[in-house]
Amino acid sequence: MNIYLVLAVSFLGGTILAESGDCGGKDISATITVGRQGNFTFGSIQAAIDSIKTNNDRWIKIHIEAGLYIGKIYIPQEKPCIILEGEGSRKTIITFWDHIGIDTSATFTSEPPNVVATDIGFMNTYNSINRRIEIKPALAARIYGDKSFFLRCNFISYQDTLFDATGRHYFKNCYIEGEIDFIWGYGQSFYENCSINAVGINSTGPDFVTAQGRESPTDPSGFVFEGGSLVGDGKVNLGRAWRAYSRVIFHGTYLSSVVTPEGWNPWNYTGSESNFTYAEVDCKGPGADTSKRVKWIKTLNQSQLNEFSLTSFINKDGWIDNLPIIF
Repeated sequence: MNIYLVLAVSFLGGTILAESGDCGGKDISATITVGRQGNFTFGSIQAAIDSIKTNNDRWIKIHIEAGLYIGKIYIPQEKPCIILEGEGSRKTIITFWDHIGIDTSATFTSEPPNVVATDIGFMNTYNSINRRIEIKPALAARIYGDKSFFLRCNFISYQDTLFDATGRHYFKNCYIEGEIDFIWGYGQSFYENCSINAVGINSTGPDFVTAQGRESPTDPSGFVFEGGSLVGDGKVNLGRAWRAYSRVIFHGTYLSSVVTPEGWNPWNYTGSESNFTYAEVDCKGPGADTSKRVKWIKTLNQSQLNEFSLTSFINKDGWIDNLPIIF
């Protein structure tokens, strides 16, 4: 495997707001290549991103050769319409090992709307390197931009692996690994056929897959998991409430015995349980037995479930149908 050192970029972030265009439809206006062996445009991913003009409004593909790319990658708010294309999530890997704060530790940060990543592994190895000391938040990815799509990507860390921060996001056929709150944020996101691995190497008690931060009854955010699986060697709750109207739905997901009988936790919002939307519909496996679940999980009828379909939940304007890739 080729190993490349790339520029480490930090960002002190907040809520990212940006208008989302259509990037000129399904046409790709240019392709940039990254690698070291052969005829490549750039030797680093960050250099390729930096070369794209500010307020770009046409799709630009960055093809990344297989290899281990060590360093942080940052796509700024003013550079939308970017496709990052790897050669396989176990072949094209971006990794780093920072842990100083959720605003700065992420290996990969994406702020703008209309960003696509396919066949790439995103890793933060801080906690795996330092297993014998206290576990720290160490983000593999931070996703802020609306209309972001991740296909066949891996997200690997321990605590706070994937910061699904804000905006509509679509994760398809991805692998997500962690231990504590490892899918979390305010995002309005759909996870289709994703494999979730809950590791328990460093844990002394049940941990949490999700920590979703919906803040009000009118807040459109939430996490929907359709299909896929939740396995591992730890013990986890499906989620805990990061905010008072937290919303997470598992639909048709295989749940292994890693799931605790109670399944869900109110965290700091005891007394607000009636405001949560936590539901499990048509799930399978030994962890799908809801007979001992907390009493405040929701039961969704078909009409309510339809509100959380891919189209209804994140694709009413058809942005997914207009992406310039085949999947």
